[in-house]
Amino acid sequence: MISTATPDDIMFIATIIMFAFMINFFLSWLIFAQVSMRPLEKKLKVLNKDTISDWDGPGWRVVTYAMKLVLPASFWGKNTMLIDPYLLKELATSKDKTLALWLMLSGILFIVVCVWYVETFP
Repeated sequence: MISTATPDDIMFIATIIMFAFMINFFLSWLIFAQVSMRPLEKKLKVLNKDTISDWDGPGWRVVTYAMKLVLPASFWGKNTMLIDPYLLKELATSKDKTLALWLMLSGILFIVVCVWYVETFP
């Protein structure tokens, strides 16, 4: 006997999927900020190159560090605002770059899932 899923069942599963992507994004944000960004800021302070740690909007500093680590340094050019991507890439470990990639991919996937959810279940 084959059971059929009702629209409420499908919406429940979609809601669970959306919340899973949201939790993944929030965890990646917190882990990157604590495990990678803090040590990088300490290294920048030692070199007296820290121009961003006193500035922060609603968490934009975390995104700025992640974007500078994920995208090629040449994408930003030599005259960049807030932080030098070439210096940041020199100071970053492979773990930092991996966590930054996780953060960026989690954010993009979360946005895609949210748009899908809103468009599918009005």
